[in-house]
Formats: sequence, structure tokens, C-alpha cells
Amino acid sequence: MTKYQIATIFIISFGLHANPVFDESADDILRNTRLSRIPSVIAGLEERAIQKMETNDLISAREDLKKAIQLKHAIGMKESEGSASLLLQISKLESKLGNRCEANQYSHLAKRIALRIGVNLGAVAFDRAVIPDNRKPEGCVEVSWLKE
Repeated sequence: MTKYQIATIFIISFGLHANPVFDESADDILRNTRLSRIPSVIAGLEERAIQKMETNDLISAREDLKKAIQLKHAIGMKESEGSASLLLQISKLESKLGNRCEANQYSHLAKRIALRIGVNLGAVAFDRAVIPDNRKPEGCVEVSWLKE
């Protein structure tokens, strides 16, 4: 690699990590950012979460994905394929962190969204059976930050 390519990669990666908007809470982002910029903030949070997962910073990655899903819900994309995909990513992270109960809840939310909008997320085929709205594994505390 040339010095120019290395510098370009460094600048791009530094720009994703150094964006102070990403470090704000979802409510602050909504309050301080133009509505037209929210989708790019969501994309940036998703990209930063992927980079954090690659460096095994799973807790920070989970927080970025939570902000992204909260922002999607706030701009009316609650029942979209993107929201379901983010919920599945959070489910995988929770599973890696050993939080099986939360992982199951996120997975169930993603499946419900996929069934409602009629998409198949990845290679996972969902049954067409109706999933009850009050379904959650026994002994689990409901995910409090995200209400359906």
C-alpha cells in the first residue's frame, strides 16, 4: 500500500469514530440533527458498530445498534426490513455476550416485523404461524428500552 492509500484509510476510519453526533443519545441526536440527516447518522452508527464488532468491542457495538434502531423507529421505519435486520444483529450480539433471554426477545421482534411486512430475512424461513404479542421466554425481563 502506498502512503496515500494508508492515509486515506486512516482519515475515513478516524472520521467514523470521531463523529461527536454518534456519541450522543438517540434523543439528543433527534433534537440536534436535521431530519434529512438522520438516515446518514443511522448508516454511520451501523458502520461504526460493524467496526467495533470486528475489534471485539461488543458492548459499544450493541449501544450503537440500539441507537440506530431507536432512530429508525423515531423516523417511522419501525416496521421495515432494515429494522428487523438491526434487531437480528442486536440479537446476535446479545447471544455472544451471554444474554440469551434478551437475544430471544430481539429475535422474536425481528420475526414479527418480517411476518407483518412479508420479507424473508436472510436464509431464515419464518413460519407463517401467528406469534402472540405477549410471547417471551419464561424468567426473562422484558427489553425495556424498546417497546413494540
